[in-house]
Amino acid sequence: MTYHAIAIDGPAASGKSTLARALAERLGIVMVNSGAMYRAVTWKILAEKIDPQNTAAVFNLLDRMEIVCGHDGIVSTIRIDGIDPSGHLRDADINANVSYVSAIPAVREKLVALQRDYLKHTHVVMEGRDIGSVVFPETPFKIYIDADPSLRSSRRSDTGEVDSVEKRDAADSTRDTAPLMVAKGAAILDTSHHSIESGINAAIEILRKQGFPLPQTAKPGLAGEPAKPMRWIYWTGWMLFGSAYRSLFGLRIIGEENLITSGPVLVASNHQSFLDPPLIGNLYKSEMVFLARKTLFKGSFFKWLYPQWNAIPVDQDRPDMTSLKTIIRKLKEGHRVLVFPEGARTLDGSIGAAASGIGLIASKSGVPIQPIRISGADKALARGSGKIRFARITVSVGKPIVLSESELKNTTGKDGYEALTKRIMDAIKAL
Repeated sequence: MTYHAIAIDGPAASGKSTLARALAERLGIVMVNSGAMYRAVTWKILAEKIDPQNTAAVFNLLDRMEIVCGHDGIVSTIRIDGIDPSGHLRDADINANVSYVSAIPAVREKLVALQRDYLKHTHVVMEGRDIGSVVFPETPFKIYIDADPSLRSSRRSDTGEVDSVEKRDAADSTRDTAPLMVAKGAAILDTSHHSIESGINAAIEILRKQGFPLPQTAKPGLAGEPAKPMRWIYWTGWMLFGSAYRSLFGLRIIGEENLITSGPVLVASNHQSFLDPPLIGNLYKSEMVFLARKTLFKGSFFKWLYPQWNAIPVDQDRPDMTSLKTIIRKLKEGHRVLVFPEGARTLDGSIGAAASGIGLIASKSGVPIQPIRISGADKALARGSGKIRFARITVSVGKPIVLSESELKNTTGKDGYEALTKRIMDAIKAL
């Protein structure tokens, strides 16, 4: 079988990672973040206390380094000497040094070979800075993503990163090895005035014109499926809560590009406040399903209102298999469902222990898992206080966990569900 590569290139914060992930979801193929590979090598170099500008020392380490690349569903993975460094790839020291490391010819030679290996097994959407010019120069499917520098700087700061896009552009464009450039035959897509959805649609149209076999590779029910419009009652709450969060609490969202914006997804978050469910619901522009303790459904008005907001009553006092089965059914029907693995709200802002129910749900449904961490909501509305305080709220969105077929098959029984629950909670804590 012939596999195809879609090459997505562009400067920092141009939107190429978001677009590449969305294309991968829409087409049902693997998304490879080549930048994460260079960041992972940079992490290893710094962990070994090596100066990234000491080329000889880097070369010696590279010769000893075991790099294993793969994919977890639609998302690429990388392990170095058996360790997954994904939780550190956006650290400030990585940002400051990755350009030096990526300019070393030996590093690029090794990683380019690993990047090309993906195409031996699967179709790929690969994003980076030299994918169309160096990694897959022969592919006819090339898009160069760009955006106004001031907008890119704003996007960078919104994610909590402080490195200069101008310096990064200069370093990437002037390096001797594989400089950032518009590859021959690439279509240029400026995302400055595009929403995420319109940018994806523009990219799909480019691929259609370039001859990519969309009908053969597209999968129904993934990110490309248009979201249903919100019902008026849901939209009213969505608007009111969204306005309040931004005006009263200065809502800050980190990692928004990691959101799976359509299709079934199990959203797993820590729990700090009554503010949390509508807070997370406001991240998405289509409806989602929530869990709510059954005591909130008292009174005729709330019995009517909460179901209108897609809330499912849960008995917190004893195991509720009926609720778990309902959640799994909702996920298999294609809904996005929010679950708080801890069950109860925190008393002091810390993340508590989780029941293994989230692991069971994730295993039985087989859908992607979206880890999210909330900070500051416990100060804005503390448990038991009943008083609103003006505290800044931050929501951090992690990379999705996509379980492979073998993982789903092997995650069974109490031990398997607990191990998966721990994996989900570790992902939340790492944000």
